Amino acid sequence: MGDALNLSMFRAYDIRTPAVQLSPDLLQRLAAAEAQYFREVLQTDCVLLAHDARQAGPQSLTLVADTFRQAGMTVLYLPGPCSTCYFYFVASCYPEAAGVMIGASHNPAGDTGQKIIGPGLRPIAAAIGPDGGLDAIRRLYQAGTGGRAVSGGKVVAVDRMSEYLTFSRELAEVEVGELRGLRIFQDYLHGAAGREMMLGLEQAGATLLAEHFVPDGRFPLGDPNPVKQDVIRSGLAAFQSGECDLANFFDGDGDRIDFYHGDGCYLSSSFVYAALLPEIQRHFAGQGQGVYADLKSNPLAVIEMARSGLAVDIIRNGHSQIKEQLYSVPDRLGAVEESAHFYTVFSRRGQRFCTENTLYIALLAARVWHRERARVEHLLERQATTARAREWSYRFAHPAQRAEALQAVQEHFESQGAATTHCMADGTPLEATLMRRGLPFRVDAATPVSGDWLQVCQRISQSEDGLARWEVVGADLASVTRAKQDIARLAVSWGGGDEYQG
Repeated sequence: MGDALNLSMFRAYDIRTPAVQLSPDLLQRLAAAEAQYFREVLQTDCVLLAHDARQAGPQSLTLVADTFRQAGMTVLYLPGPCSTCYFYFVASCYPEAAGVMIGASHNPAGDTGQKIIGPGLRPIAAAIGPDGGLDAIRRLYQAGTGGRAVSGGKVVAVDRMSEYLTFSRELAEVEVGELRGLRIFQDYLHGAAGREMMLGLEQAGATLLAEHFVPDGRFPLGDPNPVKQDVIRSGLAAFQSGECDLANFFDGDGDRIDFYHGDGCYLSSSFVYAALLPEIQRHFAGQGQGVYADLKSNPLAVIEMARSGLAVDIIRNGHSQIKEQLYSVPDRLGAVEESAHFYTVFSRRGQRFCTENTLYIALLAARVWHRERARVEHLLERQATTARAREWSYRFAHPAQRAEALQAVQEHFESQGAATTHCMADGTPLEATLMRRGLPFRVDAATPVSGDWLQVCQRISQSEDGLARWEVVGADLASVTRAKQDIARLAVSWGGGDEYQG
């Protein structure tokens, strides 16, 4: 029965599945369970509904909207493909509403899924949200008790794009026309981010060179994932042949944003966040005491963040988990994931929201590149003293093999002097393993760094089946290369397949 119901689509952060495994009947059953959860548990009869660029989006949204309407709900519909960040902003305009964003982020073109939020933009995920969040929706889905017709439902189209552009620009403190003279390259990989980015940067006055800006759910370049070098190869070539100050690459639903300096050098997300923090901090005078950096963040970047006068704590991966942590700890003002996710805390109409807004981040970074170039150059120099093997994966046929591989890698690096932790500073499980040699786990502005430090992170993928993921950063290329080779040898010996990026 579990296979027939496709229960594997319920992930730790959201819903992800091959679209062929979510038939119209199963999708209707899922939407009925969500409507029951929204009305009975979250106590709302209003839901915001949108889809990204994927081909399955329009048909899925139509079916879900009809199911919600038949359940007596008011459906606020965002017409056309839109980014997840625009969806989040509109949700902040209707804080009484739940929300469902139909899409699958950076997954292959044939996948579909949903990101779910409750009123007040609160994340709904496994064990996150009232009555267990996504776990409660799964129980209702299995029971199949939803679907009772209720009168009074309706669908209303809403458009807050103009307000979103103004809000993001003002939050970044960018005046109309202020970025005149700055040349920016952006590649949207045929995802959903192009509309808002092109309009927003036009208002700001920057000269924008945009590639693959038309949403196309076939994703002709490949999986809409900026980590994959074959997918961004043509964009990088176009960027490097021009004379731009910086470049951005986005994923399919526009909530990831990678940065390249004008000379073609990639600047990791933790160093970008260090560059932005002095600007972000100004919005929290007397309030913000700290930020979070995910366990893959470069320790030297964390030290630079701490030099802004803020505490920087390690946090587990996962967009829902990070947002829930920010809601739970009021003196934290934001977070960064090395996978190119930036998390923002802001207030609207007296309510605090913890979310993502890549338009704001793109505008703020453009202003820093334009006005604070020395800061960017300093961080590039700091990054250049390190080496990194960006997160990669191996797929295992059986969970036991994957567990053995992860344990073997941990024991290998512990035998070389690395310390290991599985928890955040407050004791919350990382749901991953962080290993460091030559560095403590608590890093601040005064932390000394040894000449041969190394950091290894490993975790199980929560969005794709069978994957274990690793990332290595260290003091020199030789030690990072050797660490990656050791991980590859151990992973393959326990049944890992070919190296996979994504």
